[in-house]
Amino acid sequence: MPAIQLSASQVAEIVTFIKSRVSAADIRSANRTPGASSDKLLTGNAQAGKAFFDTAGCGTCHSVTGDLAGISRKYSAVVLQARFLYPQQRRTAATVTDSNGKQYTGDLLSLTNYDVAIQDAGGWYHSWPLNSIKLEVKDPLAAHRGMLTRYTDSDMHNMLAFLETLQ
Repeated sequence: MPAIQLSASQVAEIVTFIKSRVSAADIRSANRTPGASSDKLLTGNAQAGKAFFDTAGCGTCHSVTGDLAGISRKYSAVVLQARFLYPQQRRTAATVTDSNGKQYTGDLLSLTNYDVAIQDAGGWYHSWPLNSIKLEVKDPLAAHRGMLTRYTDSDMHNMLAFLETLQ
């Protein structure tokens, strides 16, 4: 395929679009799973789910009287489980400090083993070789991603049973 001349902002827009579609497909895929019904998912123990919620540190970001109040009325069990396992992607904030000590803050667009790119609040695209800067990343979903390696089947079912009690 011949090369297509795209500006940095066009590349960033394409990447953002693709990531949004992948995220949407992840959420919807639970609804397309054959046999994924509430009665098959709601097999956990709500008290054990609450204990997991409390000990896993979920309460540092979430509140049963705040953002989780009435969550089971908003989503079916299938969608609710998909949302707590794979929450909707939010922008990851990054601060880059260059070799002169100047700081740049914005949305993380790209991070590889070799370079980093951000878009600042003014819409400007910036990129640097990773080995020439100091990088601080603030990922609001890091805790959710970290939980994926810790959850057992029982934990997931117990957590869902607990969330289902939040009417």
